[in-house]
Amino acid sequence: MAIWQARQSVQTEINSSFNLALEILDLSFSYPANRMVSEQHWMRQLSTIQKTRHIHITLVNEDGTESEWLSDEKMAVQEDTPPFWFKKAVTTDYPSATYDIRLLDGSTKALLIRADPIDEIAEAWSESLAFFWSIVLMMMVIFIAINIVFHSMLRTVHAILDGLRRVESGEYGKKLPRFKISEFDAIAAEVNNLSQALETSRQNNQALARHTMHIQENERQTMSRELHDEMGQSLTAVKAMAVAIKQPKAKINQISDSIIGICNHLSVVVRSMMRTLHPLSLADLGLAATLTDLVSEWQRRHPVLKIELNYDEAVDWLDEEVAIHVYRIVQESLTNVVRHSQATQAMVIVQRHFIKDQNQVAIRVEDNGIGGSAEGEGFGVLGMRERVESMGGQFIFESTDELGVRVRAWMPFIERVDEQ
Repeated sequence: MAIWQARQSVQTEINSSFNLALEILDLSFSYPANRMVSEQHWMRQLSTIQKTRHIHITLVNEDGTESEWLSDEKMAVQEDTPPFWFKKAVTTDYPSATYDIRLLDGSTKALLIRADPIDEIAEAWSESLAFFWSIVLMMMVIFIAINIVFHSMLRTVHAILDGLRRVESGEYGKKLPRFKISEFDAIAAEVNNLSQALETSRQNNQALARHTMHIQENERQTMSRELHDEMGQSLTAVKAMAVAIKQPKAKINQISDSIIGICNHLSVVVRSMMRTLHPLSLADLGLAATLTDLVSEWQRRHPVLKIELNYDEAVDWLDEEVAIHVYRIVQESLTNVVRHSQATQAMVIVQRHFIKDQNQVAIRVEDNGIGGSAEGEGFGVLGMRERVESMGGQFIFESTDELGVRVRAWMPFIERVDEQ
């Protein structure tokens, strides 16, 4: 671009100066044909014209040779001479012309006027050098700026990668700092949110694991106490009555009735313990009958609470793993209703639904209790959520003041495989 622009500039300037010199010659020597010019006159005129830039004038002798008549200053070689390749690159065909002058002695002087672009080329070379070094300086500044920006970006990327490695190794406490670049700052904020969510999840899992172990220990203590209080004392009583029957005057009928009553009581205790550990009717009678038995048991214990149960008969075809999850969710929900809601009515719905072309079992438990804040879910709600999410389902817990609690869950409807 610099060479092309220099070529155009030199061409324009040379043509302008050459045309100006020819016009000055025409004006200076425009005399009638019979008018002669003295040598002092044309020398003075040519000295004036010679001051025009980019013009070189020589005298043409009769033998065709050229004579230089210019001053030493005009012929002096310029110190800042452009290199040969640059002169060749910007040089084109420049104009030239001859001009005849008749002298007083009757002789004629022929002048050869040529365009001399050397000083204009020298100026173009100086401008090109300035342009070139400006470009070099600008590129250096750009390179330094880009280098600084990229180093800053790379440091930011390395910091984010270090943060991700800490998250991968389980170190969730240390957060990434704020960054000046908005995009990286947004990424760092998301990484920090991820770390916080993972830390919260880990704490919840640890608390849930501790709670599970605590429940196991409580269940073992309860079972041990019931076995000792109920089974132990009842068996001791049965043994004592059996010994009494051997006595000659024993009242066999009364003792037999007492033994039957004790056995009936033990049956109730054993069924209650078995229902707590695992509902055996789930495998024998199906989920619908097991839920009906569960609701009946709760209504027997709490007659003030009216529980409405609606279920789809298709739930009896659920796989045992999914069925036990459904049962435990309903059981935990009703337990929360009885313990916390102060409700008088509750509704349990278990149905088969097709949601987004997927066969799912939908669970909904609602009550008209006092409700409350849904923040800070307890271990019971966390346990239900873990059950649902472990099956790839969705769990929603909603609790509103004076409007009660609503538990909703969806899990894949996995049908039971017939063993036959």
